[in-house]
Amino acid sequence: MNVENDWEQRKLGELVGIYDGVHQTPDYQDSGIMFLSVENIATLKSEKYISEAAFERDYKVYPEKGDILMTRIGDVGTTNVVETAEKVAFYVSLALLKPNGIDSYFLSNAMKTNPFLKGLRERTLVTAIPQKINKDEIGKIDIFITNNDEEQKKIGAYFHNLDNLITLHQRQHKLHLNMLL
Repeated sequence: MNVENDWEQRKLGELVGIYDGVHQTPDYQDSGIMFLSVENIATLKSEKYISEAAFERDYKVYPEKGDILMTRIGDVGTTNVVETAEKVAFYVSLALLKPNGIDSYFLSNAMKTNPFLKGLRERTLVTAIPQKINKDEIGKIDIFITNNDEEQKKIGAYFHNLDNLITLHQRQHKLHLNMLL
């Protein structure tokens, strides 16, 4: 395998469609379509919901299974891959990345590398309170990827499994601590 030819630097915007969520605080409901914000990035779970009518009105593009959500206000750059087929609504504090022919787990992990994070920091408005990155700046960030689809899948699956293992150990550790108290 010729690594030099298999990996290349691209702009993130060449690999994904980039969208943001609603800019106004919605009218929350007791049930309906789950509504995600920056504080939900780790689990992609929320106790906030909007109505089906509000979802249909406000979301022409929405997260689907395999898409990536990235924090862009407050905490900037944390990613998570959408694993549900259920409809999900999201706030402007998250960016929706719709991959075009690239493995989602591979891309999400490539977005955690130092070169990508450096490019992200360079485009983040650190003087803003809270800090943020404008949606249009996200696609301009350089990212290193492999063009080999099989390699993407293997790398993506490896890190996805590793993340799951870390989460499991963290839960077990927390459970053990609670048992000691």
